[in-house]
Amino acid sequence: MDNKNNNTELTEDEFLKAIKEANLGNSLAQYVQKISDKRVSEGIKSYEDHRNKKDLNDSEKITNLETELKEMKDSTAKNSLNNSIKASLKEAGLSEGFAKYIKIDKEEDIGTAVKDLTDNILELKQFDLDSKLKGNNPPQKGDITGPGSGMETAVREYAKKISDKK
Repeated sequence: MDNKNNNTELTEDEFLKAIKEANLGNSLAQYVQKISDKRVSEGIKSYEDHRNKKDLNDSEKITNLETELKEMKDSTAKNSLNNSIKASLKEAGLSEGFAKYIKIDKEEDIGTAVKDLTDNILELKQFDLDSKLKGNNPPQKGDITGPGSGMETAVREYAKKISDKK
């Protein structure tokens, strides 16, 4: 037996002999069983927690992959539809910028939507031309034929100079 810092260290045989002499065999057995049960229970709980986390992680991974796949399919379909709209607009002689005004879900509706847009644009242009011809709206600034334009003043001054020379 060694005595270090007032702690007695026993070999295994010495320890068992001391337990027998103190008549603590049953108490020690119960204590060891209790500690063993506690450690085994903690180990099982830890194992189950890790297994559940792994299962959840796999499940979450699958869910995330399914979501990503759906987003990719939707994005591809949307890009394909948008490209078809732009091609159809080009065929109709319109700018690709008009694609944002065409709201459709099916590719077979593109032709109708582009035709409707073209018709609406032509109607607006025709209305603008008709209004200018009727004189309902004053010409826009910079229009060389309208009253008050710089060209009108220049023509009047030129006409005055010619008439003054005669």
